[in-house]
Amino acid sequence: MADFLLRSLPGFSNISVQRLKSAKGTSRAVCCVLAGLFAASAMLAQDQDPSPATRSIPTMVGQLLDHDFVNFYVFGNAIYDSRLPILSSSGQTLGNGSWGYQVGGGVTLAHQFRDGDISLSYRGDYRDYTSTRFGGGTDQNLSLLYNKRLSRHWTVSLPVSAGVLLYGAGGYIVSPSAGSAVAPNPLSPQTRYVQTGVNFTYQQTRRLSYVFSGNFFLNDYNYVGAIGSKGVSGAASALYRITGKTTVGATYSHSYYHYAQGAGTTSVDGESLSLTHDFPDHWQASLSAGINRTYTQGVVSTPVSVLLGQQTVQGFFVGPYERTTYVPSFQGSLTRFFRHSSASLTGGQGVIPGNGTFLTSRDQFLTGLYSLSMRRSNIGLATSYFHLTSIANVVTSSYTTESFNASYGYVLRRHLSANVSYSFLHYGNLFSLGSINDNVITLGLSLSTQSLPLGLF
Repeated sequence: MADFLLRSLPGFSNISVQRLKSAKGTSRAVCCVLAGLFAASAMLAQDQDPSPATRSIPTMVGQLLDHDFVNFYVFGNAIYDSRLPILSSSGQTLGNGSWGYQVGGGVTLAHQFRDGDISLSYRGDYRDYTSTRFGGGTDQNLSLLYNKRLSRHWTVSLPVSAGVLLYGAGGYIVSPSAGSAVAPNPLSPQTRYVQTGVNFTYQQTRRLSYVFSGNFFLNDYNYVGAIGSKGVSGAASALYRITGKTTVGATYSHSYYHYAQGAGTTSVDGESLSLTHDFPDHWQASLSAGINRTYTQGVVSTPVSVLLGQQTVQGFFVGPYERTTYVPSFQGSLTRFFRHSSASLTGGQGVIPGNGTFLTSRDQFLTGLYSLSMRRSNIGLATSYFHLTSIANVVTSSYTTESFNASYGYVLRRHLSANVSYSFLHYGNLFSLGSINDNVITLGLSLSTQSLPLGLF
């Protein structure tokens, strides 16, 4: 399963839908669309950059196939974790690997109305391990998007996403709503998140449009001392289509974060400019740059290590903080669409609410993706790098997450498919806690109404 929850893609309307329709068959079209949307999602998580035509993945699939799309599926997997990403408070790993099982199911659907559309994607499972040191639990992933044209000039979209991550994930969960990212924490057995919003688009002319949006998010972690966060954000953008292939935009956004346990609050004001261009031979590039002003204040408890003689003692540093920081924001994305595949590279820097231990943080990221769909099978590859540096207080530590994911799915016969996947996850040092690596392998079967194999995307 992918380490990201895909978000609506601003600017996707600039990509020629007709050339994607040339993909033959449901799985090929799905592959092409998902990879294109997935490619830009990590970049857009950092700074809001809405556009006149926001679309969810299932909705785009329905449009490309010129009919409604529904796929129900169930699956069962054998799973092996070489080292589950759980640490004790002293930084020791609680286990060295275990076999387990994973059973679940989901649905992907899209329906078009005369003046709008609705799309839903849900996947849930229960996972358990043979090792008594690790309990079972659920992974949940929900994404819902409703689009409606209110009048000749006005449209509205209502995105909702929520989920539960058991034992974290290799990358960030990118929201379809709030310009916010859910960062997993190696200390937390579960990461829970809810994000929702509303986006209004006013199309003044064929070239000029405006987007107004408001969002809410909640991130929660369940380990001792975890600092969850919740907040709201709003943004206003002006977009101008210079030519049929080039669009420029300007965005102002304001976000407010509130942290649990009285740890403090953060206000973020951001301004950015963006450029999107379609090149010949199905290349698309997007660039944006701007500045974020963050104002943070509160009281925080930070785990520290103190050397007393020959003994290291674990403790906490408690103190107030108040800080104003300016963080440059920049993102770049390059995507290439082939007949049956697509590839993309995205990187940049922005501000996110943190990961339950760090509070407001500078986030530097790089992601690469590749998707290939054949007649009866699909292949997905993804790699990511994320580096957090706290900007909320005097803490100067940083934290890095890296991941690599690969999957292969094959239709054995009608409705029945086999799948195999591999993930490598690296959690960097978190204060005095040591870094850990995790290798995850899954093997399984799935049943689906559309005869589609499970894949990374």
